[in-house]
Amino acid sequence: MLATDQFLKFDISWDEDYRNRVNPELITELMHRCVPACKECNWQVTKVEEGYAETLLPLNRATTNQHGTHQAALISLSADYTGGMAIVSLLRGVPMAGIHKCSTKEAASLWLAAMNVKYKAPSTGHLIGRCRISPEDREKIVTRYAQGKRVLVTLPVTFESNGELVAEAEMTYFCQPAIQLLEPGKKTSTLFNQKIKASARMIAGVRAKAYFTENGRNYRVDSSHTEIAAGPQGALLAEKLNRALPQLVDMVQARTQHGEELIRSIPGLRQVVNMGAGLDMRPFQLHAVLPEVVHFDLDLPEMLEERNRIAEMLPNSTAVKRVSIPADFLQDAVDKLLLRHGFNPSLPTAIIFEGCSMYFDRTINRRMLDAFAILLQHPDSRLWIDYVSESVFNGKTQIPEVQEFLARMDDLGEAFVFGCDDHRSMGAASRLELVESLTVKDFYQRKGKPSTDPVLDQYAFCVFRAADMT
Repeated sequence: MLATDQFLKFDISWDEDYRNRVNPELITELMHRCVPACKECNWQVTKVEEGYAETLLPLNRATTNQHGTHQAALISLSADYTGGMAIVSLLRGVPMAGIHKCSTKEAASLWLAAMNVKYKAPSTGHLIGRCRISPEDREKIVTRYAQGKRVLVTLPVTFESNGELVAEAEMTYFCQPAIQLLEPGKKTSTLFNQKIKASARMIAGVRAKAYFTENGRNYRVDSSHTEIAAGPQGALLAEKLNRALPQLVDMVQARTQHGEELIRSIPGLRQVVNMGAGLDMRPFQLHAVLPEVVHFDLDLPEMLEERNRIAEMLPNSTAVKRVSIPADFLQDAVDKLLLRHGFNPSLPTAIIFEGCSMYFDRTINRRMLDAFAILLQHPDSRLWIDYVSESVFNGKTQIPEVQEFLARMDDLGEAFVFGCDDHRSMGAASRLELVESLTVKDFYQRKGKPSTDPVLDQYAFCVFRAADMT
């Protein structure tokens, strides 16, 4: 037995793992769902053993070129997933990020790092791809992965059509436990940077299309700034999100508008703190009406770099008063960070903690609220925060629509780790007084857009102020 630790689950038999995680029918279905090109080509996984994968790229209209032979690029695509599937077969009990339903804590991240494909002959029939991992490479992959170390391995993939060798490939893969990409104190990887930036662009893409109706007129929630921030990737991801989870799109649009309404409502507003700023373009959008406000943007250093890159593309962005503060909410005291960067707690302030609480445990959420209470010293200062319900977090809901929503969130790898129903008590424990609490359904009802979707009852917006303010 190969040496392993908590990152592999060899207490699961191969037969059980094959049945529930890597059998050809299941993997083919999952790949068709997450990689539409595979579905269009009817690419299939046909055989899986430990350390071995066999695939089929049919000769059909979608896969062929003008000569009626396979497109070279699609052979390369098939090589990528054939070799990747062989690696997946070795990581017994480990779900793959982006393919299986999983959380970051249990998943593996697998990416193609490099490839070299040599085409030997035209492919004039159905193409069979094969990858068999040598015993030495099997030992290396399993041992390093089990230790939480990065795996970098080059594997051979061959292709045969009509009994003839068509192509040979050398495929180099990167693989690592996904949780290792997030550990505090470690330099973040290219894969993690890609993940957080893609997520931010997706939310920007949703915001870019947002509008609300009031008194018979349509109003944009955000401006063209957000279209620039989203870019083509954000627009594509937002479109895919809308198809998979239309309720989540409604939630993002509602929270964007409600948060902006709070910002606009604070008399004499001087400061806005944007926790997990991502690609929220409201500082630029609101500059015309709030020119003197200072915006404090907190996020991971890599995300702030992307945010600043986008800002340079915007017209008149230098006029916006911004302070970028690198922060890791898992370990940094955000109140101390802000005070060191010129934040004045005695000035009217809006703190926006959006789309974050559900991804941090109760301890982190409590610590964040304690820090916010220190910063809200002006009687007009407010904290905006969103929560999912406890039943959503703990999976105890019996509502079919909510269960389906959560299943799709799992598909996205965005499982929740915290939920709250008693917002008043949650704030009171940190000396914060609840000013307002409403669900997304309440919000849309207020705007004259009633909904019967029970999912929208599971997501609430809260506004707090310091408890001793009158």
